[in-house]
Amino acid sequence: MGKIAYLQLYKGRELAAAAVQERTIRLPVGNFLRGAVLDRMGRTLLDSRICYGVAVFPALLTPSGHSEPALAGDRSGAAAVVCGELFSILPPKYRTPEMVNIFQRALQQGAPFFLPGTVEQEEAAPISRSNIPGVYAVPLVQRYGPNSLARHLVGTVGGSVLSGEVEHGLSGIEAAYDEELAPPETVLNLVALVDGKLKPIPGRDLCISGERGSAVKGKDVVLTLDRRVQEVVERVMDERVVKGAVAVVDVRSGEILAAASRPGYDQKTLVGDQFDRCFSLQHPGSVFKIVVAAAALAEGVVRPEELFHCKGEYSFEQGGGISCWKQDGHGNLSFREAFACSCNPVFVEVALRLGRQKLEYYSRLLGLEERIAGYPPGDWRGGEVRIGSFPGDLGNAALGQDGVRIAPVNLAALAATVARGGVYIRPSLVKGIGDSKGGEFQAIEGPPARRVLPQAVAGELQRMMELAVNSGTGSEASLPGIGCAGKTGSAETGKVDRQGRPIVDAWFVGYAPVDVPQVAVAVFVEGGGSGGNCAARIFREIIDALHRV
Repeated sequence: MGKIAYLQLYKGRELAAAAVQERTIRLPVGNFLRGAVLDRMGRTLLDSRICYGVAVFPALLTPSGHSEPALAGDRSGAAAVVCGELFSILPPKYRTPEMVNIFQRALQQGAPFFLPGTVEQEEAAPISRSNIPGVYAVPLVQRYGPNSLARHLVGTVGGSVLSGEVEHGLSGIEAAYDEELAPPETVLNLVALVDGKLKPIPGRDLCISGERGSAVKGKDVVLTLDRRVQEVVERVMDERVVKGAVAVVDVRSGEILAAASRPGYDQKTLVGDQFDRCFSLQHPGSVFKIVVAAAALAEGVVRPEELFHCKGEYSFEQGGGISCWKQDGHGNLSFREAFACSCNPVFVEVALRLGRQKLEYYSRLLGLEERIAGYPPGDWRGGEVRIGSFPGDLGNAALGQDGVRIAPVNLAALAATVARGGVYIRPSLVKGIGDSKGGEFQAIEGPPARRVLPQAVAGELQRMMELAVNSGTGSEASLPGIGCAGKTGSAETGKVDRQGRPIVDAWFVGYAPVDVPQVAVAVFVEGGGSGGNCAARIFREIIDALHRV
């Protein structure tokens, strides 16, 4: 019989009945039957793989040429023989003096044990072909493979099944839904069925059982993510983004289709940057002018055609001022044009007309401070808009700086609100929990829609965002044949690089196609500089790639 173990799932009562006639030797193992994290179509985001643990049952070890188990006679001599035979077929990583010492000490203690670490299938094959009773290559589940997706969102687990510990969520979805993902029993038993002479019974080599019955896996958590969209986003980010985040929202449903953060990290070793920028609050820069424009138009404090004059700076009566990004100013321009070319002085003036309380009110009305439905847990909010009482505070807030911090995922939802004509749907992340393949499944109903802006106001915002792409600061987001709308942003950080130059975060928030909007996207690039030169191009690449999927 081959030694790569086949694992039969026994009920506890069945195993107890079998033990009446047969002796058993047990090795506890952490329950590795944790539920999966899946996309909206039931496709894995984990890229889980089969790996193998090398289990050793000292009582069953029999050296070549011997008829009795090694530990039935001379422990030290037989152990040396078995050790030599076993280590000759193990992968090179086990052939070290330290590993030999670990093996020999465990062997002398007599209890079943696992060798440290796991092996791949090709490394387990020699164990399968060996003739050493009591040594098994036990198939286990390596939870994360090299092609896992949405790593910051999915999170990681802790615990070592080889040490008898069940895996438990440490971060992300793994932690937020740990109770659902965790299997009912924390520990399983690998059971060797032997006869009275401690010899494995033919045909009953090894089985696995739970104490309370069948070994049952945990529940699956099905997210709203679309694996294809997530793959596109991550591919573009790997090519273009060193630090940042991208969130994609389904305009029709409000469901999050992709959420990615960079730099990445290894879910198995935790090496890398685990900070999730997609759900972290950032200064949005001029992207926040969408909110200022929405509030001002809804309150009637400005008309789209109203003319302004930009001389390159807005001067406060109390002294001081706020500069425009265009040093010599834009000259005469309408409010609609000021939005498209992201004119700072015009938006400072309009924000002062509007007032602090109204701007904070519309920020809440548009859902910028709301939680994502289903994630993350705790007191997380999607944004904070807390504006100081001085005119300068309001002016800076109008430009998405001091007093304004919003997560990329909530800014994608803002673009979706504009795209669907002023109707807000709180973004959601979890579609359901349970058996996604036809068993018991608890679907989670999405949040209700509510109108937050008049249709006329939303229509004007759509025209402004289209103008920004067609002839304004967002021209790098233009995609002929599809039609895109959006707003650029460049947020000051107050930091400088090694050459003393200001570090500026780049933003682009928009949707496509303009005729029948399908996706809304927020692109954030930490230290990316100009939103029009950096983030807008990434937006275009993502939309173009999604169009080709």
